[in-house]
Amino acid sequence: MKRSVLLATALVVLSGPAAFAQATDSLVDVDLGLGDLADATVDLGGDNLVDAGVDLGGADILDATIGLGGESLVDANVDLGASNEAAANAVDYATGQSNSGNQDSYLNLIATTVDDVTGTSASIGNSYSLEAAANVSADLTQGNEGNAVADADAAIMAIDTAAITAAAIGNTASISSPASLIDMTVDQNNLGNLTADLSAVSGDVTDVSMTAASIGNSLSVEVPGGSSITAAQRNSGTMIAELNGSLAGFSDAAVTAASIGNSYSLTSLNSAIAGNVSSSVNQWNTAGQLSVLNATIGYGTDAAATAAAIGNSVSINVN
Repeated sequence: MKRSVLLATALVVLSGPAAFAQATDSLVDVDLGLGDLADATVDLGGDNLVDAGVDLGGADILDATIGLGGESLVDANVDLGASNEAAANAVDYATGQSNSGNQDSYLNLIATTVDDVTGTSASIGNSYSLEAAANVSADLTQGNEGNAVADADAAIMAIDTAAITAAAIGNTASISSPASLIDMTVDQNNLGNLTADLSAVSGDVTDVSMTAASIGNSLSVEVPGGSSITAAQRNSGTMIAELNGSLAGFSDAAVTAASIGNSYSLTSLNSAIAGNVSSSVNQWNTAGQLSVLNATIGYGTDAAATAAAIGNSVSINVN
């Protein structure tokens, strides 16, 4: 019988001059669904890493459209309709994604004397994004067996804002519908081992964020009341996130290392009028999560350093 192991280690040193630079924009907006525990969003590159009560960095990390650097990485916006007026009948979509290959990404970045810098290294097995303007009925299955490595090395000096991110993700799905009803079943299964490794130095950077995140399965849902979501997430791959950073001469700095087996985030919209969303989710994690953070921080105003290892996370917000 397998046993799940959760480990997190962090070393933070507040000192004198450090040197080189670091991060700013959100890399992978993958909502980690950490709820009050960690504000449930692991913003991979500027915003909250695990905003789960344990503010891991800044803004939502997995806003599930995986905006790797500013725009959607896999803008798989299955455009489901032009207007709600023509959405009397639900459109039926079924999608199956299966990956058995390995994904490796490497970033080597040196930047100095520019306004804004965003650097991202991301390895993803399967990615799905659905934005609906019509009623939708759909089934989604994602299976990842491949191992993934996301590696980033950066040196940044004399920058206004900088965001550096290394993210390794097995399966990620984002479902969004402002007003139309969604009836959906989602099944995510990750078997791959995922490693995110970030080493960065920054100096004289106003706002900087550094994030290393490894996530087995991530699901973010934002739909109106009356919708129905049934989800299953299974992770048996080992998650490793390691960040080694040096920061000096900053106003705001956030460094985060987060490893998560399964993450689910649900937001029920217009609940006072339409009622709540019907949601059922099952999560299984049988592997270990390891997060390691080593940071040297000096000569700055506000700084946050976080190392988080999480097996399963669920966040439900009713609006």
